[in-house]
Amino acid sequence: MGYEEKAEELGVTIIDGYPPNGWWACYDPDTHTILRHVELAALQRRSSTWHELGHAYFRHVGCNPRQEAQASMWAARHLISPDAFVAAAQIDDDVIAIAHRLFVLPRDVRNFVKSLSFEEMLALRKRIGWGIP
Repeated sequence: MGYEEKAEELGVTIIDGYPPNGWWACYDPDTHTILRHVELAALQRRSSTWHELGHAYFRHVGCNPRQEAQASMWAARHLISPDAFVAAAQIDDDVIAIAHRLFVLPRDVRNFVKSLSFEEMLALRKRIGWGIP
């Protein structure tokens, strides 16, 4: 599912414009709208839109580190599938190279890994072949 379909499912409107403070995008909980910077490259647009959809999904109001982490990890789980992560990590073990293969930002790879439970991490490490027999 792409971000357009998820936005429709959540009832979120996405508008291209100029968010404040030099941000790439922002979510307005009052109007259930995402304002996305018009000049974003495709990779930035995709990543920031999913992040803001995370805020919409959780109905965040305001901005704090816990909410940012929650939205970032939710976005990463939508941007990266476990199978795609395994395939990329079997070729490269560098975050930047994995991000490049997955067409995501390095922060999305880091947030995907942070989002994994201990059991999920062990299973993925075994599938990748990272030091687990």
